[in-house]
Amino acid sequence: MSPKFHFSSLRMAAAALFVGGLIAVPAEASNWRAPDKDGKRHAVTVFMGEGTENNFSTIIENFFDVEGSTDHVVGATASRLLGWYGQSLSFEGEIMYARHYGRETYHEIGAAIYARWHEFPWNDYLSTTAAVGLGPSYTTEFPQLERQPDGSRSRTLNQFNLQATFALPSYPDVSLVTRLQHRSGVFGLFNGVTDASNFLTLGLRYDF
Repeated sequence: MSPKFHFSSLRMAAAALFVGGLIAVPAEASNWRAPDKDGKRHAVTVFMGEGTENNFSTIIENFFDVEGSTDHVVGATASRLLGWYGQSLSFEGEIMYARHYGRETYHEIGAAIYARWHEFPWNDYLSTTAAVGLGPSYTTEFPQLERQPDGSRSRTLNQFNLQATFALPSYPDVSLVTRLQHRSGVFGLFNGVTDASNFLTLGLRYDF
C-alpha cells in the first residue's frame, strides 16, 4: 500500500467517524449535554500563515519538512459551542473569513463543524485541545495554488481542518492556535478536484 493511498484512506475514515459521531449523538442522549448556562460559549480567533505546494498526505508524513510557497493568508473566525458528548469531547460551529495574498489576492469564506478533544494528561501544566473540522469553503477566485493537472477547478470546496490549541492554566481563555487549513474536492466530488490547497497557520484564540 502506497503512503498516498494510506493517508487518503485515513482521511476518509476520520471524516466518516466524525460525521458518524454527529449522527450518533442524539441516539445517546444520556451522554450529550448542552453548554453550561454560565459557561463560556463563544470564541474568536485571528490567524495568519503560509501556503505549501505539498499535498495533504505529504504534510502529515513530513510535518517538519514542508515546502512553503509565496501564498499567504490572514483571517479570523468566530465560533460557538454547541454541546458536549461525555466529559471530554465538545462540538462547535465556526464561521471564517480569510484574505489570501502573495501570488494573487482573493477572499475566502467558510463554515465548519468542529469536534474537539479536551482530555490530555499534561493539562495541569499546559491546557491542550485537538480538533478536526469539516464544512464548505468558497473563494472569490480560482487560486493558482489549487491548479489540478487535468484543469479541474472549483471555487466551492470542502474544508478538512486540523487544529490544536495551547493555553496556560492561569490564562485559560487565551490560547495559541496551530491549524492545518485544507481545501479539497473530497476525492473529486467537487467538479473533479482532489487535493486543492493547504495552509499552515498560527493564531490566537479568545474564549468568552
